[in-house]
Amino acid sequence: MPSSTGDVLLVGSVPFDTVDEVIRTCAGSLGARAYAFPDGEIGHRRNWIQALPHLTYSKNPDLDPIRVVAPEDVKNPPNHDPELMKATRGTFKLKAGVTETTLDLPYGREAINSYGIYKRLRDEGRVAPGVPFQVSLPCTVDGTVGFFPDPADHPVVMRAYERAIQRNISDILQHIPAEDLVIQWDYCSEVLDIMGARRKYLDGKSGIEQLTQEDAIRKYTSPEYLTPMTETIPETVPMGYHLCYGTWGGWPMTEVDDLGLCVRLSNDLSANTPRRVDFFHLPAMREADEAFFRPLRNLNIGGAKIFLGIELADGVNEMMRRADAARKFLPNFGVAHYCGYGRETPERVRELLTDIAEGADRLAG
Repeated sequence: MPSSTGDVLLVGSVPFDTVDEVIRTCAGSLGARAYAFPDGEIGHRRNWIQALPHLTYSKNPDLDPIRVVAPEDVKNPPNHDPELMKATRGTFKLKAGVTETTLDLPYGREAINSYGIYKRLRDEGRVAPGVPFQVSLPCTVDGTVGFFPDPADHPVVMRAYERAIQRNISDILQHIPAEDLVIQWDYCSEVLDIMGARRKYLDGKSGIEQLTQEDAIRKYTSPEYLTPMTETIPETVPMGYHLCYGTWGGWPMTEVDDLGLCVRLSNDLSANTPRRVDFFHLPAMREADEAFFRPLRNLNIGGAKIFLGIELADGVNEMMRRADAARKFLPNFGVAHYCGYGRETPERVRELLTDIAEGADRLAG
């Protein structure tokens, strides 16, 4: 069973230059409050899935490039400008006659290297005992569809991604003990497709399937979609989902009126994932009030822990206002930033870590 008891979830990205600095800073600010410590998704991974064209797809001999992305565009992404973001999104197509391919994803290697740094810092006493190391992985649609404009390529590339993720997970499990590990699935493009929000941020050749909301929910919460990603993760490793409204072009990509959709998705993900789900991250809006959080009373997720993204960079008092509204429908929950910290400056992140630590203490008190 999960051993981590921390009440603050770090979603993944932290805009520092090294893994050492990420873990030192987060551990120094949060201590045992943290559920787990990520490596910050530094370097080329700073812009989340935009690392894949440079690190994976451009090196695959079965693919032809359509739009080439420069490495510096990945490490220094445009600042929330959707048109510039489109221009720096690498796209590809399968070569004629290719019906199967193999992908070399970076997540296993990066996790193993970062775990070595985490373990050293823990041995030095800089990481609180019992706070594990977190690996965040993009779900299959996140890591594939937006980079392949031709829908005919999607089945081949998605199956290749599933196999590659399973290999990455196997490598991670060989090098990181289960008691030291937490795995988070970044469930973002799925939410955006369900809300109809992603197509407008991609060009007309994006290849995104047009589905009704009900069909999209069924597709992205089906056992057929979830099983290849999660079936090889043992029950001894805590695993959860980060639901996201997207930061491409500025957060959120689409406003929501309440947590109804996220609650429904959490219930369906919990029911259809072939192993236990240990936590969910559900982001809030700045103006969230009691009506926004009321759907929390409909959660049906077994013993999974909820982390509410109620820290929205507007101060501890506003965070606590949202917490008070949420507690009317869910008495116990952890807290988090609305997404990763990757789009913030390092100086601002230090301030936000202080805010969320204070908020967590006030909630616990």
